[in-house]
Amino acid sequence: MTSHKRKVTELSAGDVDPVIQSLVPFMAGLDRDDERTAGVVDMIESLFFKLKQGSRAPSIATALDLQENHIYPYGLEFKDDTAKALVRQRGAQEVDNNILTLSNTKALISLVRKHMSRASLGGCRMLIDVIFLRLASVMSTDADNLSVIPDWTALNTSPGGRPSLEGVIDYLITKRPAKYSGLILSEPVGALNRPDLAHVGSSNIYEARTCSELQSGLMQAVLAAATLCRETQKECARGAVTCGDHWIFFSYQGPKGGEYAKYARTEVLDVGKDAENLELILGVLVDWIENAEVFGPQKYFYIV
Repeated sequence: MTSHKRKVTELSAGDVDPVIQSLVPFMAGLDRDDERTAGVVDMIESLFFKLKQGSRAPSIATALDLQENHIYPYGLEFKDDTAKALVRQRGAQEVDNNILTLSNTKALISLVRKHMSRASLGGCRMLIDVIFLRLASVMSTDADNLSVIPDWTALNTSPGGRPSLEGVIDYLITKRPAKYSGLILSEPVGALNRPDLAHVGSSNIYEARTCSELQSGLMQAVLAAATLCRETQKECARGAVTCGDHWIFFSYQGPKGGEYAKYARTEVLDVGKDAENLELILGVLVDWIENAEVFGPQKYFYIV
């Protein structure tokens, strides 16, 4: 008689993912510091990582990874309709001699949607690129330049020599003095790791995902923010995960005064069928650049 039991390492990638996802909410209800459940926590974590290692699917970050790093979630909610209106107003602001006007940006978004499949990451990233170019065109000045660096790989080591981040950061958006912009775009890793530039200006982290992968992308982005803060010795960072059409923004704060690390996230914000909410997305992006190292209190959002 054939046994229906299988070893963890024999599970297929299709079997593993639902099991991993079912463990996350269960783990969230357990307290590692409670001696009654401490053993259960250890056992489930052991099973969790065996499942991830046994899967042939690409490794993804989950809420369990954040719990293991003692990073706990909060929410970000718009303070009121006035705050939301101010964000839209900020995102709609134009600058002189900019060919990427709001109307031109919306036209490009419509063109991408008409001709590019967004079922794959390639189509999503083209849409994201249009929005980031609009952001850079209105925020760059003679004094400071906004640089968009795709596939950032500088965060690649941790104590013990192990990779500190699986994969790469899809986009690092950095604001630095304009005189360094050419160097940053041509040699981003070397330039941004220079001691005289490491703590000048600011950076945001963005992960690109398809629409169905936004949640795992958010976890990955938060872990990247934690690594960035640890390696640069900064307390806070901001970023988002997006498929171009939908955005989840977050702020991260590292351990402070004996407290655990935390992140606060928005609900999913939608650009809209006719890009009618593009101003809102752009306004939050502007705020994220201008307050990249502030966790709270925030100008437009409550932390809940």
